[in-house]
Amino acid sequence: MTRRIAATFMLIVLPGLLLASDWKSEVANFFSAGPPADLRAAASYLETRLDSLPDEDKPVACGLLAFLYGQLGDKNKEYQRLGEYFEKYGPLGMGYSFLPLSVQADIARYLRAWQLKYPWVLKIGFVESSGVTSAPFSANPPETLVLGVELAGEAYYKLSDSQGVLKGGSFRRGFNSVAIETRKLFGESGTYAYFLEFKSGDLIVRRELAIDVNRNTYGVIGKPVDQGKVPEFVLKMFLGDTLLASSRKFLPAPPMKVEIPPPGGKYDPFGPGYQNAPKIPPSIPIMAIPAAIYDLIKSLRKKGQVEPVPPVELKPEVAFVFREKNAAGDHLEVRARLGLSLRKITFYPFALGPGS
Repeated sequence: MTRRIAATFMLIVLPGLLLASDWKSEVANFFSAGPPADLRAAASYLETRLDSLPDEDKPVACGLLAFLYGQLGDKNKEYQRLGEYFEKYGPLGMGYSFLPLSVQADIARYLRAWQLKYPWVLKIGFVESSGVTSAPFSANPPETLVLGVELAGEAYYKLSDSQGVLKGGSFRRGFNSVAIETRKLFGESGTYAYFLEFKSGDLIVRRELAIDVNRNTYGVIGKPVDQGKVPEFVLKMFLGDTLLASSRKFLPAPPMKVEIPPPGGKYDPFGPGYQNAPKIPPSIPIMAIPAAIYDLIKSLRKKGQVEPVPPVELKPEVAFVFREKNAAGDHLEVRARLGLSLRKITFYPFALGPGS
């Protein structure tokens, strides 16, 4: 009984496994009949089989489909499969040994050329310094929001929203940034759509981004004291228990200085006979001493030594805290949290446009 069940299982499963693993032989048959190869038939066969292939075979089939459509002159389908090859799979597939050597060489050159110029986004997010974690409490929301993009190669870019084009130019390989005006973002909670397009050759890669804004108010707060001044005194005038007038005076904080004896004399801070010839000015603000020490350390560094620059951190979410007035004129504390997400990505030739 057990043997019958095992045999029945093999009869059901084995044909499917053989069919899934035999697609390479089927595709190779389209090229083995001699030139010219039936590229259109090969592409049609792969289109019907792609979704049912094992995961490890899909990158190979997807790259081959992009190549076939390129040979057939169908750029719309070529760029769709080419975009999937890079964005969805890595690229990971270069196993084309089942094809004739000349075809293997053509596919390798095709994919290698696109790997060098494809506008591949490695990472995208908000630049950390634009968040409240590194900024003081603000009386107003920020005027701009910095969006950071890491690219694998150079590409032209265009940033737009539902109203039209906002910015455009070129991005280099590595880290790039673009500022987004935030006047409409902090007014109320909601989702705002932006479109970031990259162009390389005739290929357009269009990303639809969503910025989700979540606002919360936390009650009425008083006006903060100006941190640039320190209070000197407060004068109040009362009539009985009634306050008639109040005045607060401020003065700038005076600079702190330390007097140092002039050079060349005898200076005995630690006992008689101590000789001191200070090499700093006779009068120096105490706040300037750290800067002087920093300059001295820099001068002692080895010539040609470069100080490492920390990488820019990109985040999918940032938060801001600021103040605004309500209808009654009271100050409210507003906490706004912004999240960035990718809604959709499309690929198309420049001449056809996104709706083609």
